Amino acid sequence: MKRKSIFLMAAALVGAFLLGRAGAQEGADPMAQWMELAKPGPEHAKLMKCVGNWTVDGKMWMQPGAEPMLTTGKAVFSSVFGDRFLKQEYDGKFQGMPDLGIGYTGYNNATKKYESLWICNMSTGVMLMTGTETEPGTCEFEGTCCGPDGQDMKHRLVLKHVDNDKQILEMFCTQGDGPEAKMMELTYTRVK
Repeated sequence: MKRKSIFLMAAALVGAFLLGRAGAQEGADPMAQWMELAKPGPEHAKLMKCVGNWTVDGKMWMQPGAEPMLTTGKAVFSSVFGDRFLKQEYDGKFQGMPDLGIGYTGYNNATKKYESLWICNMSTGVMLMTGTETEPGTCEFEGTCCGPDGQDMKHRLVLKHVDNDKQILEMFCTQGDGPEAKMMELTYTRVK
């Protein structure tokens, strides 16, 4: 119990420090501000609508204009940390190989942006993205990751919630000064 109290006090101090550095209002209670930022809101509620089991059918393009390679899988979405983050656990097959991944998506109340990370067995890197809702039901994320040549590769994800039981994720990549190319399209269908 003592260890938990020390951790909570340290978290509160870090939060108060960060809020103070971010230009907290004169005379405002930093802890109250921190607690307000920690509350799940309507954006988090939208994310929680994905909780459940899904099948995934996908297409991947290794280079522009090539025939797509097909992939299938299953995804389990769950709520973590009191509906603050959406966790995805993916289990699929790609070219006869296991395709496993874990992702977390949340909404940062301070920056007013969605934030996401993805790790998988097809890479040793972490894909980090930030995004905004561009229209109702559609979020667009941008980020960079290390490409096969060791250079940063820009990527853009468009996630469309077609309805409560279907969502489509498209990934576009840009290598160097080249044009943006569609690399992946995944269709998620809720298991009923």
